[in-house]
Amino acid sequence: MIKSLGNREFEAIINRMAGALDARLRSQRVEMDVQNNDKLLLPGMVAEVHIPLATADSVFVVPTTAVVSSTEKIFVIRVNGNKSEWVDVKKGREAEGKTEIFGDLRDGDMLVEKANDEIRNGSAVTIKK
Repeated sequence: MIKSLGNREFEAIINRMAGALDARLRSQRVEMDVQNNDKLLLPGMVAEVHIPLATADSVFVVPTTAVVSSTEKIFVIRVNGNKSEWVDVKKGREAEGKTEIFGDLRDGDMLVEKANDEIRNGSAVTIKK
C-alpha cells in the first residue's frame, strides 16, 4: 500500500531473496516485481508491505524455555500421567520469547514450561497448582 497515492494497493511477487538473515533485526532483504504500467510508482517511494506466511495446522506456540535443543534432538517435555515424556519437535519461527513447534502434540497437552534434558524421559513429575 502506498499512502502517498491515497492508500492504493499493488500486488507483487517475491522474486529474489538475499538469503542472509539479519539476526539483530530478524529481517531479510527481498526484491519484488510490481507491474507499474501507469508509471505511478517512482524511485524513492515507500510502501507498506504485508507478506502472508504459510503455516501448518499442527503448529503450537510455546515459551522458548519449553523447547530443549540437545546434541541429540529438539524436543519438548509433555506431562503424561505424572510422568515426563519427551516429544520430538521441529522449531519454526521465534520471536519475543515464543517459539513455534511442529510435532506429535494435541490441544490440551501439558508441557513443562522450563524444560531441560536433565528431566529424563519417563521420570516422575509433580504438578504445582
